[in-house]
Amino acid sequence: MPANNLDADGRSLPRLLLELLWQLAILIVPIVVVAMLPPLLALAVVIVLVAVTSAAAKLGYPGFANGTSRLLTAALIGLGFSLGRALPEYWNLIAALLTIVLGLAAAATLELRLGLVVAKPQTVDDEEPEGLSAWGNQVLALTPEGEPIHTFNWGEIAMGGPAYCDYLLPDGVVLEGLGSSARFSSDGRYFAAPVPSRQQWGLAIFDRQLRRLYRCPECSEFWELDAFGDGEIQGRNSPLVANQRYRIKLEDLLCQAQSEDFIAIADLWLAPAWADRLNDSRLSFTAPTGEHVLSAELNVPANLRGLDNPLTPLSHPSYRLLLDGQPSGLLAHADEAVVWRDDGQALVCRARAEDHLENTWSNDCWLWQSGAGWRVLPQPWQALHGEPTPNWGAPTRLDNLRVWREAYFDYAATDRLGYGYGLQSIHSDSEVLLGHDHLGRAVPGEHRLTTLQLATALEPIAGRGISAVHSQPLQGQQAACLHWLRDSSDGLRGAYAVRIGEWCLDGEWCLDHRVSDCGRYLVLIAFAEAPAVPHRLVVADVQARQLLALEQPLQVARLYDVRDGVISLAHVQGRLGEGETSTPLRRFSQPAPDARSAAGFNKPRGGSRLYYQVAEVRIEADRLRLLPSWRLVDRPQAGNAVGDFILPAPSTQDAAWLFGSDSSYQDNYLREGQPRQGACLLTASGCAVADLGPSLIWSDDGRYLALTRHLDRFDARSGNDRNDSWLLLLLDVQKKTLRSDQVSIGLMPCFEGFDSDGLRVRLFAHDYQVEDDPGELHTIAFEHLLALSLEPLHATGGLWMPGSELPRAGQWQRLDRQQLSPWKPAGEPL
Repeated sequence: MPANNLDADGRSLPRLLLELLWQLAILIVPIVVVAMLPPLLALAVVIVLVAVTSAAAKLGYPGFANGTSRLLTAALIGLGFSLGRALPEYWNLIAALLTIVLGLAAAATLELRLGLVVAKPQTVDDEEPEGLSAWGNQVLALTPEGEPIHTFNWGEIAMGGPAYCDYLLPDGVVLEGLGSSARFSSDGRYFAAPVPSRQQWGLAIFDRQLRRLYRCPECSEFWELDAFGDGEIQGRNSPLVANQRYRIKLEDLLCQAQSEDFIAIADLWLAPAWADRLNDSRLSFTAPTGEHVLSAELNVPANLRGLDNPLTPLSHPSYRLLLDGQPSGLLAHADEAVVWRDDGQALVCRARAEDHLENTWSNDCWLWQSGAGWRVLPQPWQALHGEPTPNWGAPTRLDNLRVWREAYFDYAATDRLGYGYGLQSIHSDSEVLLGHDHLGRAVPGEHRLTTLQLATALEPIAGRGISAVHSQPLQGQQAACLHWLRDSSDGLRGAYAVRIGEWCLDGEWCLDHRVSDCGRYLVLIAFAEAPAVPHRLVVADVQARQLLALEQPLQVARLYDVRDGVISLAHVQGRLGEGETSTPLRRFSQPAPDARSAAGFNKPRGGSRLYYQVAEVRIEADRLRLLPSWRLVDRPQAGNAVGDFILPAPSTQDAAWLFGSDSSYQDNYLREGQPRQGACLLTASGCAVADLGPSLIWSDDGRYLALTRHLDRFDARSGNDRNDSWLLLLLDVQKKTLRSDQVSIGLMPCFEGFDSDGLRVRLFAHDYQVEDDPGELHTIAFEHLLALSLEPLHATGGLWMPGSELPRAGQWQRLDRQQLSPWKPAGEPL
């Protein structure tokens, strides 16, 4: 259908006519039907509709109530006509008009009181003094009676947005999530405050006399309140931009608001929803055998008003523990696990003593034994500086000698993506780089924390008090068991014996370990005594009962994951001085020494930082193979391609190695859609260019290499603080020249072809990847490329580079270029 026959919502003209006829029908037909009835019967219809509309609105069926309200309007008009038909002349017209006018006015009032019609604030021009800021610079400190108001749980909408908090009034009323621009009514009965939101603001009014809260979610005009008196609220909308003034009658607001009466909990008055959160007032845990029963009673402190945050004991309620009805003097949370011994004569759970500081969470385990009572178990051992941190969780099993507890290793991620100068301890499952698509863009995956089971002796023992560490299940649901033997002489890490079922592994091992996703492999690091550092990566193949070791020594700092037969880890490669800049050519200034004497080098010290590199090792049938840090690609990569890669020329007589690209944020987040920049490029023919993006392409004859340089809004060289720009460069590897353009080629360029006709590039509408943007293909004539500004490259030490790179020529020449040797042109040194 032609577009000019459709309205803005895509509806055709015939459909609009049918909708108009339907609206007229549902208005006129009820009027005619009621008008034909006798006046008393017509009045009865009106009364029934009033009752049905009121009931539907009060029972929470606003849609049905609105429908019957429309019928009520039509019935009142029909009642007027019915009365006019029944009365004699002269009186009939006056009676009909009065009935219709008064009836419609009454219907409008009813709709307003039932909340079916929302009274909208009116704009005003008078200049009332402005109230408190919605951005939290000030807050109400006193009630009209001069009593202090306590505010807590402060927050803001987005960064630097409007502030919100919880209010504790002197009588114990807690009002949650209200804005900072609050006011009391002039008579002190009502308290009003806006409800900040990202989408639509609301307004809350609390009746202090009835302890009833009215919420007006449709009243979005009041961001800041200026006055509240004479039955009217005045305030402003969008004070930082429009600052438009509004006012509305309090009666109108209360009629259309949603209300709830507060309830008493301890010495507070709270919203009724809090009662549902605290409905489990008593819990029970029965022993598997015997007659012992552990019960728990809800513990709500009598004085909540005196706490900095009076809602904390209710948000995370604690329970008093009773054993066979006798108080234990302990408190525990409702979701804590209670673990009984199989004979029912002992139990263990996490709890805290009642006389400890209120509301402090405890990871202590308490043991009860029949005839011996309660006692706290010894504290679990703490990991040493050179070990992963096991975070102790709830108990899972109890026997006569040990208690078993859940635990997990933290994820020590590098502070930049794929490398870094520090390891950040992360205690949750995290997004990581799983792989690349055909254009080199990041494919995200999830790194799950390594879970384990730790067994602690019930009685203190020598050493670090650990009995056993059990890994995640391997094949056959058996776990690897690590037993602590001793600590290294420098006190940085422990040595452990490892057993998998009946298979005892020879040697001593570090605590850090991983189980592969298939369950077949256990990845370990051989223990090394100081001054050596752990450097021998070993995989235990449970199925073949063999150990596979990596030939290359890696100073392993932390194991990460074992997925699809590939191990990922972070290892130390060197140090960089604090005042030195990290670049793709020089990530560290001091290379790490031999692992057999590197303990002192790896210790924390001022003035420099350890450099960590993420490496991958593939598990093969009879060996471990260290994978290269780059990937081989067969097509041009996108502007947001992640990581290092080699793109061979079509002639296979040259190749481009691009390395060191990063996002402008230079952090360890994937930022899949963000473009990459700052990379270095080296060709097998010896051309070196820096500060590039990953989008590049070879010409069909392998002579030219089209490159891109991304300048973002944070780069001072761009001269433009509003838009990103991508500059086009053309490298002639035969003539050793570099051509460059000073005008942006467009956004997020992705090359698709380069032949004698020119360069074909797809450009996009945004300066970051947008999934539903297909881009637009452009062709740049070869003549235009040759007309770009020309710069000859300078020969130095077998390489050719722009003059700006000559000060770093030594760094370029020290690069290991062996990966480019398969594509070395004839006669070119490498």
